[in-house]
Amino acid sequence: MAVEYIRDVLKVDQVIGQEISQVLIEGDVIVPEAKPDIGKILDVSGKVVLSSKEVIQDRLMVEGGIRYNILYAGGGDDKQIDNFEAETGFTHYIEIPGARSDMTSLLNTEVEHIEYEIVNSRKLNIKAVLNLDGKVSSVVQLEVVQGFKDMPDAQVLKDRIEAISSREQGSSQSIIREDLELEDGFPSIQKILKKDAYIKVKEKEVADNKVTLQGDINIKLLYSCQEESEPIQNISYDMPFVHTIDIMGAYQGMDCAANAWIQELFVEPREDINGELRILSIEAVISAEAQVYEIERREILVDAYCPGIAMEPKKRKIKVIRKAGEIQDQAVVKETIAFPEIAPHADRVFHAEVKPIITDQHISDGKVVIDGILMSNIIYQPGENSSDLASLKEDIPFRHSVDVQGAAEDMDCSSRFMVDHVSCTLIAPDEVELRTVMSVQVSVFSSIEKEVMLGVDIKEAEELKDSGIYIYFVQPGDSLWSVAKKYNTTIDNILKFNDIEEPHILHTGDKLLIYKKLDVTL
Repeated sequence: MAVEYIRDVLKVDQVIGQEISQVLIEGDVIVPEAKPDIGKILDVSGKVVLSSKEVIQDRLMVEGGIRYNILYAGGGDDKQIDNFEAETGFTHYIEIPGARSDMTSLLNTEVEHIEYEIVNSRKLNIKAVLNLDGKVSSVVQLEVVQGFKDMPDAQVLKDRIEAISSREQGSSQSIIREDLELEDGFPSIQKILKKDAYIKVKEKEVADNKVTLQGDINIKLLYSCQEESEPIQNISYDMPFVHTIDIMGAYQGMDCAANAWIQELFVEPREDINGELRILSIEAVISAEAQVYEIERREILVDAYCPGIAMEPKKRKIKVIRKAGEIQDQAVVKETIAFPEIAPHADRVFHAEVKPIITDQHISDGKVVIDGILMSNIIYQPGENSSDLASLKEDIPFRHSVDVQGAAEDMDCSSRFMVDHVSCTLIAPDEVELRTVMSVQVSVFSSIEKEVMLGVDIKEAEELKDSGIYIYFVQPGDSLWSVAKKYNTTIDNILKFNDIEEPHILHTGDKLLIYKKLDVTL
């Protein structure tokens, strides 16, 4: 017997795979000819610079490099503080079975650990551990059954679904230029020793054929000066930006997922009207990518049967992912650090830098609980009359929890920490107090498995249960629908011969009278 359906198209995002991969990147870096020899390393930091990522068969290919900033004191009689930048490239493949070139990808990268060895006064060997979290998704388009033609006795079970359907994506670059002047009280610049920046996206807006991002670029600079008592200074600025990504087919009312980062940062000190280096010419190259999507709320048919006909639904399972909550929070970590016995005692602290690394995150009692490590580096003067500088590295464990309404333990979560401010106070010659203020972005996602109907198979009539009266004792997990389907009758028929009160909840052990009379006409 042929069955005619009422069909509809369902589009829904499906995660093909998500994998965390770790890679060790090793290489030698050479001190530029114009720079002095290395006497003592004060700090080696690194950030990931991506040049491309591409989904290929069963893999996500990532190309880029780690850009290092080496801060050091010169050797010999010249103990001047200096720095240089170097880059080590890499190509890495993240194994994601089922990935294809027509799918979309998201990638998060983080330099987890850096160690170095001085080969000679002009060469360093650097090893870095890089974490890559890659996710590949695809939009699945299904022709699902929403009803039946010419089958008035068909019983259908529907469920509400909130399906995310991704549309087009795009990427772009822009350049933000601005001149900043040192505030009063800061000494004039001698040399820029270190520069870093990250982006805070405050607003995302989808319009016709474009996505617009607005926010701040937080710029942190470390520079040397002529002040003997304060030879290095650090400053921080927030620079507003607006960035546009062209995405054909986007329109107002859509939602979007977007990511923006600083691809390049150029900082050049210039003279003011008094001839002092107090003006900073800043040029930031912003890279961004965005994907627009629609959230479709609708009813879908998840099960069906027809009394008098042996009907076997053909189903497919899909996973529906939705954002259950998103929170902006602030975390403050205060820690007292005691100097190791082998470290020289401090007379004055000049600079402290902290990098947060997330080691674990989970949901418990409606809270997102995040464990991590603050990798800190403190530069200080070891003695009152000493012209040398020393550095102290310390890993500080921390835990932060954020209340997210609706968060449950079976949900997924993702977090991001951004350092807003670091202060370091000398308590004793061998003890400092480090205080770190961070902005926290937390998102919670739920993943629900649903079944959709793609069609039915009709079995032979003799497979049906005979007409008659049956006594059924309710089993755990039973519902009126499951019992009616089991006996190929209707819910209304069960309600007609049983005293069941609203809202029609069954209890294990309840006795149901099932009266079946097969009289169905197609």
